[in-house]
Amino acid sequence: MKVRVLTSARSAIPALALIASSLAAQTPNPDYQTRQSQCRHEAPPGTPLTARRTDSGITTRGYSAQQVLTWTADAGGLRGGELLICTEYGRVEIEDSEDSQVRMQVRIEGFGEGSASPEQGARRVIEETTIHGSITSSAGRLMVRFWHSTLGFTTPGSQPAFVSVRLMVPATGSYAVRTEAFHGAVAVRRLTLERAVLRGNVGYKMRGIPGFVGETELDNVILAGDVDIDNLIGIPGIRAPVPASMAALASPIRITASAASTSTISVVNGGSIMIAVQPAPDLGVRAIGESNDGRVTVGIDGGVPGDSTPTPQFRVRRSAASIGFGDKPVQVSIRASSGPGAVHITSIPNAPLRRP
Repeated sequence: MKVRVLTSARSAIPALALIASSLAAQTPNPDYQTRQSQCRHEAPPGTPLTARRTDSGITTRGYSAQQVLTWTADAGGLRGGELLICTEYGRVEIEDSEDSQVRMQVRIEGFGEGSASPEQGARRVIEETTIHGSITSSAGRLMVRFWHSTLGFTTPGSQPAFVSVRLMVPATGSYAVRTEAFHGAVAVRRLTLERAVLRGNVGYKMRGIPGFVGETELDNVILAGDVDIDNLIGIPGIRAPVPASMAALASPIRITASAASTSTISVVNGGSIMIAVQPAPDLGVRAIGESNDGRVTVGIDGGVPGDSTPTPQFRVRRSAASIGFGDKPVQVSIRASSGPGAVHITSIPNAPLRRP
């Protein structure tokens, strides 16, 4: 079950006007001209799924243009799988579907501000962005990958293609999820995660508003494995880490989760971090929160405070663990670090739990 798509698309939005744009007229920066994308991936293994594809074509309105492509395939009989989405500029949403269908919608937007012919410039950035989508089945599991291998920019103007992806998959089984997104909100909702790796200095940059607007969100997910989120590290060999001087601009990370099996949550950010794990009688939680400039709170139901000694990396450190953590059948270990931002970790019930 595999759909492979190569379509040109280029886009940018006024809100995403880059700081470097003001300098482009003097000394063009190759990073803000049409180029190879920082998404470097290949199609997944497996048998292609038969999918129905629709394409709106490129439509324009004023100095903006967009193209919307959708793929729909039946994943009946498959359980869980691997999902990978990479986009430099754009929103990523991955969530459960209400049936056995896989639905992937890709919206490519172009904005021609700064171009001599704005409408043509907006259309051109879409045409110059090459996207790739694959949906396959492998060993009874669903495999989905989406990325774009080129990224278009307006000239002049240095406005990028804005590629947003919404993926809906059946809520059967558990999924390994990886996202790489650097200028757009990321959300994973209501899925069971056997593994999750999220990379990117996520958020929209809007002129007139300091920092980035948006967040990384795991919303009501079920933990069946490890979660690793790092919005500062970049992609080794492809995208450099976020400079320390810009770390505080990073947008928030928010996680709300319950646990099906023993798991770890590791989060690194420059902005704020909020993690809430639903308590359960058979669950033990051990958590460490660290920051230099932000407030840190760790609240565990019936928890015992741990070592709060500052470290060379972090001036503020809080930790706590459930009583009898090591004896619990399900254990979640959390470490959340943000140099400039606040860190809040909680696993406290809204009403008393019945204990065995």
